[in-house]
Parts: sequence; structure tokens; C-alpha cells
Amino acid sequence: MENDVCSLIRERIVNLYYQPGDPLNEVKLAEEFGVSRTPIREALIRLSSEKLVIIIPRSGARVADINLHDFKALIEIRLILERGAVRLAALKATEEQIQHLEELNVEVKQADYEDLSAMLNYDIQFHKIIREIANNSYLNNYLTIVMNQFIRIERIISYKPAIFQADLPKFIETLKQKDPDQMEKLIEHHLENIVKRVKDYIKTI
Repeated sequence: MENDVCSLIRERIVNLYYQPGDPLNEVKLAEEFGVSRTPIREALIRLSSEKLVIIIPRSGARVADINLHDFKALIEIRLILERGAVRLAALKATEEQIQHLEELNVEVKQADYEDLSAMLNYDIQFHKIIREIANNSYLNNYLTIVMNQFIRIERIISYKPAIFQADLPKFIETLKQKDPDQMEKLIEHHLENIVKRVKDYIKTI
């Protein structure tokens, strides 16, 4: 039950249903989810370790703010983790897993490019599939935590992965070639756009 509650609260935070700074009242959440306060409290503690929740002694919990000025540190750790993930994926990818990406590519080609939410969700699916192909539980856990921070940022700045449609076929072809060095170059290029977009956004606030 705790995992279910934690997953639901995490999803709401990441997708900005709960906005940065919103209070998270244990009693109200327990009533909404039909559970005692214990699993709610445990979920909030877990989410605080993921930097999604701030717990203030004697004051309760609230959704963590999005600090765009810490973005440099965030992109540094994401690049380290993403490089590892794509290198492992290049070495481990099966034909069935590559087919999964090809099916995603078909959906992306048919999607409405102007649908910001849809394109961002496709990008999220892509990174999830890469983590699954890499098949390293420690890497997956840490990268998922970092990705959740990025998703919040991407949604707050209304980010659309402009180069995703062009990038995905390149990733698929490189996986077929089992080339970890090229996969690493592709992921670095892929992430350049979000870095530029965030920097541009920061300049305007």
C-alpha cells in the first residue's frame, strides 16, 4: 500500500498536479486514499529523499520548489547516468527491445508535433525504454529520480523536445549496430536542447 500511495503522490508532483510549494496534509491525503496516516507519512519521507518533498519539523510537508539555478548540477549528474545507460543499452539490446523502440518511432511520426504534452510523454517513454534495456537496477533507480526532476522542469517551462523526432531513428540504428561510443554522442546531443531551453528560460525570469 505504501508503494502505491508513494507512486500516486510522486506522479502528481512530477506532473505538476501538486504545484511547487503546495502543502501536503497527511490527514487529507489519508482520507483521499483511504489509508491511515502511517503510509502517507512513510511515502512523504521517501519522496523527501528524492528531493520532491520538503518536510519541515512541526510544520508538515510541502512540494519541493523547482530551483532552476541548480540546473547545472542536475544536468551534470544526468549526463553521467545517461551515458552509462545508453552504453549498457548498446551492449545489451535484443531484437525484441529494439522493435519496441521502432513501434514508438511509428507513433511519434504519426503524432501531432504541436502537441507539447504528447511529445514530452514520448520522450519520457524513450528514456524509460533505454533504462529497461540497460537493465541495471541501481542505475535505473538513480536515473529515474533525476528524470523526475527534469520532467517537472520540462513541464514548468512548457518544453517540447524539438529534435526528438529526428533523434529517435538514429538511436534505433545505433542500437542495431551495438555501438556504445556513438550512443554516448547521441545522448549528449539529445540533451543539449533541453539545456539550451532551460538556460533561455532562466534568462527571462
